[in-house]
Amino acid sequence: MPRNKSSDISARIQTVINEYGHGPLGKTPMAGREPVPWPLKASPEVILAMVLDAMIKSRPISHDLSQRTINHLIEVGYHDIDKLHASTWEERTVVLREGGYNRYREQAATNLGNLADFVVKEYDGDLNNLLEAAGGKRDKIEILMKEIKGIGDLTVELFFNNVQAVWPSIAPFVDSRSLKTAGDVGIGSDIEAIYVALQRDPEQMSWFANGLSTIRLEKRQQDIY
Repeated sequence: MPRNKSSDISARIQTVINEYGHGPLGKTPMAGREPVPWPLKASPEVILAMVLDAMIKSRPISHDLSQRTINHLIEVGYHDIDKLHASTWEERTVVLREGGYNRYREQAATNLGNLADFVVKEYDGDLNNLLEAAGGKRDKIEILMKEIKGIGDLTVELFFNNVQAVWPSIAPFVDSRSLKTAGDVGIGSDIEAIYVALQRDPEQMSWFANGLSTIRLEKRQQDIY
């Protein structure tokens, strides 16, 4: 960052975090509830919930509807791999419909089943084992994640926004759409410089990425100036 602009950019970064940011799963029923600790830890349930969140939010539906859907998936316990894996396709379609997710419901039910099968068969029910298999390397994690049917580039990016808070080797990360937003609000796209401004805190980086997403979705770019 140019020295004469660094304080202004740092102030904008803090505005993004303080006014628009939120922690991973911070808008879901998991926030601050037992048995999930807060701040979040990298439990199998937390990581799976982050994947569910990314899968739903990567579809072209409204932000409010996708949030309602992920909240309902968590309410019925689908972030528990045993419960998700035991569910039938018909049960998953009902749960998705109850969450308000209709347009892509049948495909989403299939994708959730594929996810459960993959996690159980390949990683013993715990995606932390995927992290270990990838040696903590972001590019390798991306390759392994895309082996799951229904997960593409955008899903992985949204997952990385959140999971960096509990898988620090992912940080610093901001999804490509939100990185453009960072440029639009005068912060710039130098992720490493942003990370330094945040004292290399992976959790703060996650708050920042989520804050940029909120700004983009709510079209609040002008409010950062």
